[in-house]
Amino acid sequence: MKTAIAGALLATTMAATAPAQAVPVTLTPGQLTVGVSLPSEGFETGVARGTHVIYAQGLDIDLALAIAKRLGLARAEFVQSQFGNLVSAGKKPWDIAVAQITITSARRRNVTFTQPYMTVDQGVLAAKTVSPAPTSLAGLRALQICALRDSTGADVAKTRIAPTKPVMQLDNVPTLMLDLQAGVCQAVVYDAPSLGALKALAPTYYGTFVGLVPTAEHYGIVLPKGSPLTQPVDKALGALIANGTLQRLENQWFTADLAKVPILH
Repeated sequence: MKTAIAGALLATTMAATAPAQAVPVTLTPGQLTVGVSLPSEGFETGVARGTHVIYAQGLDIDLALAIAKRLGLARAEFVQSQFGNLVSAGKKPWDIAVAQITITSARRRNVTFTQPYMTVDQGVLAAKTVSPAPTSLAGLRALQICALRDSTGADVAKTRIAPTKPVMQLDNVPTLMLDLQAGVCQAVVYDAPSLGALKALAPTYYGTFVGLVPTAEHYGIVLPKGSPLTQPVDKALGALIANGTLQRLENQWFTADLAKVPILH
């Protein structure tokens, strides 16, 4: 798997072949500062110390680098954040945020979204201790369900599964998956592509990929409200979709065939 970024400071110099255009104004001149929420398998994994990202790779990372290049910026630097802070109101320490962020009406009140760049469903992955694996939403209701805090997965767990026990919400993906491995969580609800990648990466750590909960949610790039970068970033993203870059990144970073995963009813 190719790395998306190399260098201790994670400040990648873009090729000089970026399209000729007026370079947009950013927080740091000549640099696109990108908010992320590491890790999430396939989308953005790496190493961060505090807010400083030392190394990262994944679809969202490659997408942010491609956006920077399309904008004519020389560098991209990544800033680690808790997921909820990426979609909260207020001043941001980044120009854009890319982190599997689903476009919702509630989030639109706090931040600005680009056009969608990916459509996904939620998935349900069971712990190894859960046997036999449930085959329906009703079969999940007696289990301890966990999800990432402030995520659409948490909303789906509460409303579509409606478990008898309160949904346990964790602050980050590593804790979520470690609690699943330990059996603290009997099943997790999270973005299906990432669950497929995690299960493929470490098949003996987890139980059955129980199924998909269809949500057809759309990921978008986030910008602070009123950002002058909104139109340039949206245009750059549109070009990357049109020229096939997004599809190539999906093919590179996600190999699990979700078409074979059952739909939960």
